[in-house]
Amino acid sequence: MNPEEIITGLTAAQADGLACVICGLDYLRTRGSRSVPVGRSVTGTQVFACVGRCAEAAGVDPTMTGRRAGGGCQ
Repeated sequence: MNPEEIITGLTAAQADGLACVICGLDYLRTRGSRSVPVGRSVTGTQVFACVGRCAEAAGVDPTMTGRRAGGGCQ
């Protein structure tokens, strides 16, 4: 997935970059989780997927750098 790709059909939290675009995990409520950028919402906000299966499902290289604390599918 292109980090500048516009992703549609997101919830408000996903579109604001506060939840995983794949599984919906709330990054504000999940301590120690990690995520990677996967695109942008229609408002231009950067959106994220949890490191691991979600990132792979979103088409992101799992070895990609630029991880941030705040997301993490098991």
